[in-house]
Amino acid sequence: MTDKRNQYNFSLLSVRSRIGIFLLFFFFFPLTAEDRPFNFPKDHSFHSKYKVEWCYFVGVLKSAEGKEYGYELSFFKGTFGKNKEVFPVHFAISDFENRKHKIAQTIERKLGGMAGYDPGKIFSGNYSMKIIGPTEFHLSAKDNENSSIFLDLRLKSKTSNILLHGDRGKSIKSRKNPNFYSYYYSIPGLFTTGELAIGEKKIRIVGGDSWMDHEWSSPSDSFQGAKLSDESNSWDWICIQLEDGTKIMSFNFRESPTSKSESFATIKLGSGKKIGLDREGEVFLAHDSSNWKSERTQKEYPLSWSLITDSSEKEAALDLKIEPVFEDQEFDSRPTTGFSYWEGAVRISGIRNGKKVKGTGYLELKGNRNSDNRKIF
Repeated sequence: MTDKRNQYNFSLLSVRSRIGIFLLFFFFFPLTAEDRPFNFPKDHSFHSKYKVEWCYFVGVLKSAEGKEYGYELSFFKGTFGKNKEVFPVHFAISDFENRKHKIAQTIERKLGGMAGYDPGKIFSGNYSMKIIGPTEFHLSAKDNENSSIFLDLRLKSKTSNILLHGDRGKSIKSRKNPNFYSYYYSIPGLFTTGELAIGEKKIRIVGGDSWMDHEWSSPSDSFQGAKLSDESNSWDWICIQLEDGTKIMSFNFRESPTSKSESFATIKLGSGKKIGLDREGEVFLAHDSSNWKSERTQKEYPLSWSLITDSSEKEAALDLKIEPVFEDQEFDSRPTTGFSYWEGAVRISGIRNGKKVKGTGYLELKGNRNSDNRKIF
């Protein structure tokens, strides 16, 4: 059994470099639009007619002892050859008080029932997402290697919190090339309870808000090979949950390391009103001139950011400062998807519509970036 498993793992190595590119840059390929309504909870699961997809959860949680923890649980699907699907998973827990960031990961195929999906769940190895309802989930995650981290969480929100980005869920990534887009929605405000474990320590979670993101693109019957080797694309992404009930998603997209960032945002007010900021100059997601350098990968990441908007909608007027809870929240996923990135919990402070606000969020930094979006605070 060990020999077979080792042979199986070795075969996965041959696709890791490709899947790293595929997952990192998948939604920047020209697609033929599918004019489709979203169907929940059905659309929470993976879509067999699309080559690449991800569904992930992040959140800031509170324990029974009053301590805070962050987590990431990301499920990926990549397709190679004829119906050859692989299912990486990335899992991390951040201990805010002790400034510790623990990660685990796997990559599996459907062979032997090790991974798969259906309308009720997505699973890969010891990681699963059960779909209970339109805005209700049960997450389970356990480190396959040494059981150093564990998660069992229940998440539930109002159906009115489902947030379709762009034009009814068709999310444009570039105004220069509007044929580059994905199908994209989020569910913020998922009230979360359950249990975490770090090493031998079990932690009862009594509250906190999670954020779900789900994107898919690249239809199986389309030819996108010319773009799969383009490693120059990159992005910065953030989700924010303010204490006044405002939810914000924003991202920068760059076609190459020398390209100017194109920025977009979706804002959902506590009243339920949605505001899309898709025109040039409406949103500015910027970092300062400082960087944190990872001793693990030697990569440098800008971790102090600002989010500023210039919109005709007064309620969408934002001037926010973004700072990491602590610096070392890098995810080194080279063993499974062939690249590393920074994804971690952040604190938010600033002004919305003339009033002071604060909140929490998750920041994700992938790929190359230049200095066009820097701002010295």
